Amino acid sequence: MNAAREIRVIQPTKQGDSAEKIRVAAYCRVSTDSSDQLNSFYAQVKYYTDYIRNNDGMQLVDIYADEGITGTAISKRDDFKRLVADVKKKKIDRVLVKSVTRFARNSLECIETVRLFKSNGTSIYFENDNIDTERMNSEMILFIKSAFAQGEAISASRRMAVANRMKMADGTYNLASAPFGYRLSENGLVVEPQEAEIIKKIFELYLSGMGDCLILQYLKERYSEMSWSMKRVSYILSNERYIGDCLLQKRFSPNVLPLTPKTNRGELPKYYYEGTHEPIVSKEVFDKVQSMRKEKRDRYTRNDGKEIRKEFFTKKVYCRHCGWAYSKKWRNGELFWRCRKQGTTADECRTPPQADSVLRQAFIKMFNTLKQNSRVVIHETLLQLQTLKMKVSGGRDEIIEIDKELVTLSEQNRIYSELFAQHILDEVSYYEQTDKLKNKMTELRSRRLKILNDDEEENCLEHLRKLERVVTDTEFITVFDEKLFDDIVERIFIEENGGISFRMHCGLEFKVNMEDGL
Repeated sequence: MNAAREIRVIQPTKQGDSAEKIRVAAYCRVSTDSSDQLNSFYAQVKYYTDYIRNNDGMQLVDIYADEGITGTAISKRDDFKRLVADVKKKKIDRVLVKSVTRFARNSLECIETVRLFKSNGTSIYFENDNIDTERMNSEMILFIKSAFAQGEAISASRRMAVANRMKMADGTYNLASAPFGYRLSENGLVVEPQEAEIIKKIFELYLSGMGDCLILQYLKERYSEMSWSMKRVSYILSNERYIGDCLLQKRFSPNVLPLTPKTNRGELPKYYYEGTHEPIVSKEVFDKVQSMRKEKRDRYTRNDGKEIRKEFFTKKVYCRHCGWAYSKKWRNGELFWRCRKQGTTADECRTPPQADSVLRQAFIKMFNTLKQNSRVVIHETLLQLQTLKMKVSGGRDEIIEIDKELVTLSEQNRIYSELFAQHILDEVSYYEQTDKLKNKMTELRSRRLKILNDDEEENCLEHLRKLERVVTDTEFITVFDEKLFDDIVERIFIEENGGISFRMHCGLEFKVNMEDGL
């Protein structure tokens, strides 16, 4: 006769949630800065602040709030990004939000963010929708809600765009912002005298022969309290507003999420109005500047009718003497590279130009010489650096341990795949095990990348290891290989004596004289 089975109850070691306060945050957002919306915004912030503080079971972490920001793209919401960062740091147990539409209007980003929060132990409660991700068995309801919000956002954007285009067509459209040199008033754009003088000076400098780069340097030296950039200088020099005209719909937002504005390159009509406000520069000056800018652009493009394209060595070749980037120049049908400083300043740079074909031949020569001497040049250097680092760090090398673990996990994943292919392992078990392995491998790779980014010495060693692998695995070359170049070379320096130096991603430099060796 079987003995009666005894059931022993094991009491939980952790008491209920009531014994410990949960860390709660709230997220609030309004998408415009109108007075009604701002009142709603402040009401949201006050409501959640009081609600959490008055609840004995909750501990207020923070109120995250974005004001006057669209919900169609998470990247534009600074406080939302701060909330995500704090969730990843395990600072928050629960987030309160008024509705799904306040959280996100992009269904894909909404679902991805909810999953991210859940993976970090954080639940979200959407109050108006009565959706609690802590108790939610399916994402379907949340997806439907966010899809409706996404459709609403796209429809609203489309209605706004159509209304604005109708106003542009009949001349009743009001500008939302004023360019530098003007301010908005009830009557349109009004000249700001002090800023207008700077605008006139910029056009004057360009007509005198100064390029955008030198004008930028001039502005930074004399008006350091203002924010200047190459993009801003270029925008001012090409903006028709400064001659009193107005070109509308230069940019538009496509009806797809995220609603990111893009340059109108003929997809939609543009509307040009003349004499809409007081000019700052004359039309003659403006047209002369546009003609000079076009001539300068054409100077660096082919004149044989072929399609303009970005040449491979653009922003890859630099002058050793002055540090300026080399720019392309066509001479008798052949492509050359010369220091951009030449012909633009009184301080002449005498570093010689180099033909594009010579740079390609120099790389072929450098690589083949490096491969021939890789053991002495690369392998011995790598061993010495590794030995030095081991001495300094006391023998602890986290990268090696991670690499070993990744190899082990990869082998386990391969075994599971073979068992599944042989029908020894069922589908549920296979995906359950391989998902765990993939998550672990992703975590290890992230940790490895963080160590590399934080550890400059290890980062250098990693680039050196990669250089050794690439050189070892690649045969001697007879033609220029763009991918091989990008894999190992960071940039080229042209020496004053005409020598060509290649700086690798690992920091090593190899100089080539086409008459001599490496």
